[in-house]
Amino acid sequence: MEGHAMDQRQVVPAHPVDYPESDGMPMAETDEHADALRAAVETLREHLASDQVYVSGNNFVYFTEGEPRDVVSPDCYVVKGAPMRQRRTFKTWEEGGRRPCFVLEITSRGSRTEDLGRKMSIYRDDLQVPEYFLFDLSRDWIEAGLRGFRLERGVYQPIEPGPDGRLESRELGLELAAHGRKLRFRLPGAAEPLLTPSERAARAEDRAERAEAELARVQAELERLRGRL
Repeated sequence: MEGHAMDQRQVVPAHPVDYPESDGMPMAETDEHADALRAAVETLREHLASDQVYVSGNNFVYFTEGEPRDVVSPDCYVVKGAPMRQRRTFKTWEEGGRRPCFVLEITSRGSRTEDLGRKMSIYRDDLQVPEYFLFDLSRDWIEAGLRGFRLERGVYQPIEPGPDGRLESRELGLELAAHGRKLRFRLPGAAEPLLTPSERAARAEDRAERAEAELARVQAELERLRGRL
């Protein structure tokens, strides 16, 4: 009877771990910070367009299976080797252990402690992110507007700016620079920055409007010449 009773016992499955998708906090401090965040993500997505490069931002990155407290939310990050598809969160153990190779935070005086404290330690010690950049569009605490760090032997070392003030990202193969209140990405040595998708669309619309205006001018001129015959 005892053995039979034991056979009837049911194993109660462990409760699945809940990995929240939001903490209820706003995406960015201001609309301008949100615009800078979106511009960075969209520009890098377009430039790094590949099935094996994931670019995202402001979603949760979990880095320890079974421990939902081990989480961080970068403003913009890049993961090589991870396919570009929609994700609600990024869990490193579901991505073959792949982790961000580049992280950008849109920083301010209010977020400085977090960006140089908890977040920096997670990127350095837990995720071991090779490159970490901070863009301060208001120049609240970074006079030049931009700082970068490269992980060397477990320590973040400052990336020294070039003669033109740009900071090199080896992971992206790009240069970063603060221009006014905007962050720009450039190919090494290029004079012009990479356009954001919205800038590219605006230029295409402008070209189309100029072409339309030129066509109308030519047609009007032909009508004028016909009238003189």
